[in-house]
Amino acid sequence: MGTSLLLFRLRGIEVRVHWSFLLALAYGAFIYRNSAAGPLVGALYGILVILLLFACVTLHEFGHALTAQYFKVKVSHITLLPIGGVAQLERMPDKPMQEFLITLAGPLVNFAIALLLLPLMLLLMTMQFGSFPTDISVLLNEMQRPGLTNLVTYLVATNILLGVFNLIPAFPMDGGRILRALLAMAMPYVRATQIAVLVGRIMAGLLAVWGLLTGNIIMMLIAFFVYVGGSAERESVESKAVLRYFTAAQALTRGAVNLYSSERLSRAVELIMNSYQSDFPVLDLTSKFVGVLTRPRLIRALQESGPETRIVDVMVPVESVPVVAPTTNLAEVWEQMSSVGSRVVAVKNQQEFLGLITLEDINEVFQVMGASIAKTGKPTPLDNMPTTPPTPEPTGHTAADA
Repeated sequence: MGTSLLLFRLRGIEVRVHWSFLLALAYGAFIYRNSAAGPLVGALYGILVILLLFACVTLHEFGHALTAQYFKVKVSHITLLPIGGVAQLERMPDKPMQEFLITLAGPLVNFAIALLLLPLMLLLMTMQFGSFPTDISVLLNEMQRPGLTNLVTYLVATNILLGVFNLIPAFPMDGGRILRALLAMAMPYVRATQIAVLVGRIMAGLLAVWGLLTGNIIMMLIAFFVYVGGSAERESVESKAVLRYFTAAQALTRGAVNLYSSERLSRAVELIMNSYQSDFPVLDLTSKFVGVLTRPRLIRALQESGPETRIVDVMVPVESVPVVAPTTNLAEVWEQMSSVGSRVVAVKNQQEFLGLITLEDINEVFQVMGASIAKTGKPTPLDNMPTTPPTPEPTGHTAADA
């Protein structure tokens, strides 16, 4: 998100544009530069075409986002990229029918835009040609020239194509998600995802071949996006399926070390060099949990101010640390960490601080237990991981074992 620009905010949803979107504007100016109206007018018209096209893409993404909000799913932002837009949902709903409706809403917006513009297009076409031209080649040629009639015709045709193209069952495009939702009504969600991704990979292969035969670079980029995006979604869903077997309490490290707010960064360096722990809970002198010293903050502080800096001056304050209950399953913990962009989460039993869970902890559970589940079909009992870990007790001023 650091490489994107905030355009506006609507219903709590940020609409951002990635810097690479400038490439799309340059492409629009390039393809219309040889217009009969002149290079400058043609280039400006090409930029206008791209801007209006991406306005339709934005409305498409808002179709997803507003439907998601209706089903109480938070949407943080929409990002516009050269190959389309992405609505960042906090999570996909557990009910397949809700996912089906959220996904279908996007293409329906494109069809609605085309339907609304169709009467205007017919009117302008009749005024210009006397009747609506039936020769497709005439329409295609006209759309390459600047003009109001041609612009409206382009938007109608493009929205129809966007709606149809997004319905292709190639995960992670809308059609793939719709296929997954329909399959999930009759089979487990993980299996439905695996089938949808497989179909998407087949479609990606066909799109890649089409792109190679026609020299269409955009089609090859979409094929790559479909293949990689589908793989990422499958891994995400499989990971969550494994993590749902385990609770936050089971993922806590029993030998984790606490730091105190009055200590210096040199103490954290000493601990990090002699253990595998990279993120540390920070307590005050009354042993109250007041923050977290993460590895990125430690490294940055060492570079900027040195090892004698006090921990309290560089730690993540407790107000900024997400909190979960010990009985929360790790899939929900992961989703919460992802939604706020945090690498750590505090586990609390009401007001009692039990410890931290890091992304590394979750990854370790997934790697080990995922392999076990893949082999046996069921999770291995975690005899050494209690569901209610002991309360951390300080053993001195410099450190405390949890």
